[in-house]
Amino acid sequence: MTKTLGFFDRLITFLLGLLLICVGLVPIAEYWDIPYLSDWVEDLNRPWLTEFAYEDWYINALIAASIVLGILGLWILLANLRSRAFSNRGILPADPEHGETIVNVQRVSDAACDALERLDEVAQAKCRVAMVGQRPTATFTVTANPNYPLEDAIRVVEAADQDFRVANHTMEIDTVWKLNLDRVPA
Repeated sequence: MTKTLGFFDRLITFLLGLLLICVGLVPIAEYWDIPYLSDWVEDLNRPWLTEFAYEDWYINALIAASIVLGILGLWILLANLRSRAFSNRGILPADPEHGETIVNVQRVSDAACDALERLDEVAQAKCRVAMVGQRPTATFTVTANPNYPLEDAIRVVEAADQDFRVANHTMEIDTVWKLNLDRVPA
């Protein structure tokens, strides 16, 4: 999710929540006689509100609002469901005359996680390959085995980072390593 999309989602949620709070204050003001709010609710033209649905333009306004809000809702849904993941990236071959070399980054990342999980210092390793902003990024989440010192887990992660960089040496890809500590059994 981009920062702009995240901001837009939060803004829509905030405005919708504010609208629901305002609508919810009307019955509260009716029931408990809140000083300023109750005065405003009493000043509402109730006969006009009940006749509002019988206006000539009301049906056309509902249809137009339904179409606009439906398109806007579909656009927001599709923008949030869009995947930022990728699999294949090209690397510079040793000899360009022989063609291009395409590497499946997700499979290389999964292989790195499998190799890490075989080590005693690591309890679990997972990887997610996706675009973060405009940069392709491989995010590794490594859970350290609590039976080994933290320094050993850090050494293993640093070695794995070096190995991953060597495997993708000419590829433009960022790596993020998250080292989690597993619970110590009592």
